[in-house]
Amino acid sequence: RRVVCVCVCMLLLASTAAHSSFVAQSAHLTQHHRVASAPSCTAVLDAPYREAEYDPEAADRFFRARPLVALRRAAEIAFLSAGFVGKVLADKQLGREEAMVDRRSEELLQLVTRLGVTAIKVGQVLSIRPDLLPAPYAKGLEKLQDSVQPFPAALGREIIERELSIRIEDVFSAFSAEPVAAASIGQVYRGTLRASGEEVAIKVQRPSVLHDVALDLFMLRFFAPAYQEANDVNTDVVGLVDAWGTGFVNELDYTMEAAATAEFAEAMAARGLGSVTSPEVVPSLSSS
Repeated sequence: RRVVCVCVCMLLLASTAAHSSFVAQSAHLTQHHRVASAPSCTAVLDAPYREAEYDPEAADRFFRARPLVALRRAAEIAFLSAGFVGKVLADKQLGREEAMVDRRSEELLQLVTRLGVTAIKVGQVLSIRPDLLPAPYAKGLEKLQDSVQPFPAALGREIIERELSIRIEDVFSAFSAEPVAAASIGQVYRGTLRASGEEVAIKVQRPSVLHDVALDLFMLRFFAPAYQEANDVNTDVVGLVDAWGTGFVNELDYTMEAAATAEFAEAMAARGLGSVTSPEVVPSLSSS
């Protein structure tokens, strides 16, 4: 599982990391960068498919064979959502939906963030789909940022050392004690390569993120027909979930991201647009 990516750059990390969860995603920076990506992580939890290989049928077989996993997640979602759902139903019964819409929109934003990576990704999509979500709530989700609390810094360092088969102090002369940026899929550390003195950004994927995304997509797909029928939605919701799933699962493959980054840089150079660049992949610290 591709979980670590190291980027060598001129590293305006105070601004770059704040404006993008990873420098490799900032393809329009005018500085020149070099990038390295790292090996895959052994999953804490198993998953029905690999990164960039979304397979809803495999997920259906996988989680139906593990009903307690799905039931546990369903219970978690129900627990976190119960208060919000209850308030929305009360608003409808009391005829105060319009008066409370701004407050409920903000509460929905907070709820989606608490529900995790898949909910954040879906929320971002729904923010521009008022045909699937009432317009006031969709508008509230426009403020949704792909950022969550970081996972423990020590765990991130452990993943880096295990998956790159290194000791951090041997490869880096400096390495941030805490991540400088965190997003739903992973987080970023700042470091300096001991061999060259170049400053780098090290992107580490969250443990078990593939399992978590696969589980949530399975549940979305399972309940999609009921949602479509109950809300008279004139959209193939199952097909929409599959389209989302393909995109979400592709994002988890850091080697695909690294390849796309390199291709982008080559394409810009071929067009004579050298001022438009992206991080350069460093194979020695790349995922296999």
